[in-house]
Amino acid sequence: MKLSADAVARVSGQMSRAELDDPRRSRRLARFSAKMAAAPTSSIPHALEDDAEVQAAYRLVNNRRVTFERVLAPHIEATVESARAVRETLLVHDTTDCSFPTLDPEEIGYLQTGKAGFRLHFTLALDWARWRRPLGVIHAEPVFRSKRRRRKRGKVSGAETVGRADSEFGRWWRGLKNSGEQLAGCERVVHVADRESDSYELMFQALDAKQDFIFRVRVDRRSRNAAVAGPDWSTVKEIAAGCEGILEREVALSRRKKKSAPGMNKAHPPRKARMARLQFAATAVVIPRPRYLHDPVPATLQLNLVRVVELDPPQGEPPVEWLLYTTLPITTKEQVADVVDKYRARWTIEEFNAALKTGCAYEEREFESRDALLVMLAMSLPIACELLWLRSRARTDPSLPATDVLTPVQLDVLRALGKRKLPPQPTAQDALLAVAGLGGHLKRNGPPGWVVLYRGMQKLKAYETGWAAAQRAARRRS
Repeated sequence: MKLSADAVARVSGQMSRAELDDPRRSRRLARFSAKMAAAPTSSIPHALEDDAEVQAAYRLVNNRRVTFERVLAPHIEATVESARAVRETLLVHDTTDCSFPTLDPEEIGYLQTGKAGFRLHFTLALDWARWRRPLGVIHAEPVFRSKRRRRKRGKVSGAETVGRADSEFGRWWRGLKNSGEQLAGCERVVHVADRESDSYELMFQALDAKQDFIFRVRVDRRSRNAAVAGPDWSTVKEIAAGCEGILEREVALSRRKKKSAPGMNKAHPPRKARMARLQFAATAVVIPRPRYLHDPVPATLQLNLVRVVELDPPQGEPPVEWLLYTTLPITTKEQVADVVDKYRARWTIEEFNAALKTGCAYEEREFESRDALLVMLAMSLPIACELLWLRSRARTDPSLPATDVLTPVQLDVLRALGKRKLPPQPTAQDALLAVAGLGGHLKRNGPPGWVVLYRGMQKLKAYETGWAAAQRAARRRS
């Protein structure tokens, strides 16, 4: 899968504005980025082709003046500019592990597994009016561990972690604060995050900064219904279960594979793809301050609560249930549906992670230093945004030409060697399905994912190499 010339030019143009203390470095970065954007899954030698260019690229990423922050800065500036031009921006926050198991964890850092790698906490800006169109990354913070952390037996209390100077949880507030401040002049901004954002202190900080948010509930904490008079305390889940449903909707649920980590299966159990009938309900709740927090954190917070629950799930399948804290209004059915739709857009960041790790093959990079990996990450983030938008357009705009995602030679190879026939004037969707077919995709499994597209592209590139060799041999014989 390739990016269009316009997309490559956007990535290269952003990189050319990086302040690297020497305009020659900025120009080299722009050329390097353009080559990688044109062939995102390729190795650096394969993308650059010329040995001198390859050596220059390695010198560039290892230059101490070329840093993660400096390389990413122009992309963040472009993202802020784009966000200011839209009516409503969603800021989706997430943390993902970047794993490099063949590298030295003493140099790169440790993941929980003990392998080399680091955590990346970042914020992706989406244009809500144009359903989940990625505008770019507006905040990114790598988190490194100098040694492997071993879990204590039993739960770690909030009192143990709240005062730690090295607490990794602080990344959530830094991401929310930094991205919110950069978009202070925007018409409307809403922060969206999954379960890990369910923190009393974080929600207070967001309220204090006058930032709207939708955070998924993780803790079934003490609570009381704000609409009911009286001091009686219950729990968030009990209050949500007692709410009357106000609308229903059918939603397609994607298949979820079983994870190797048992904890992940508990939070996100495996399931088959299905159509689910969901019921929405909403109310306002008051939650008390945890005992380990003190003034100036207020004694209680009042938040709106939205519940989404599946009606009549298939036998043996656990029902879908989401509980969402939000500052957005929930007075009408339309407002409640809007909150749920905005939260559902959070899944775009999972697609972005796949675009980065598979579409850009970021975890295949084998630089031996942490700084070089970070520079490559800063280059890859804008490319991943373009790849994500490209695939979204290919799914939603059937008129997009196939040449926006594949070269004419690759289309010729697919016609000759692909498993799926291409029409005379193929669209981008036709091309991606043909590539996915090479990767083993079955039509009954729905739209192809990043992994199957990656496998298909690797096979297509091998075919393309053989195709070019055969053509050169034929020319020599003639």
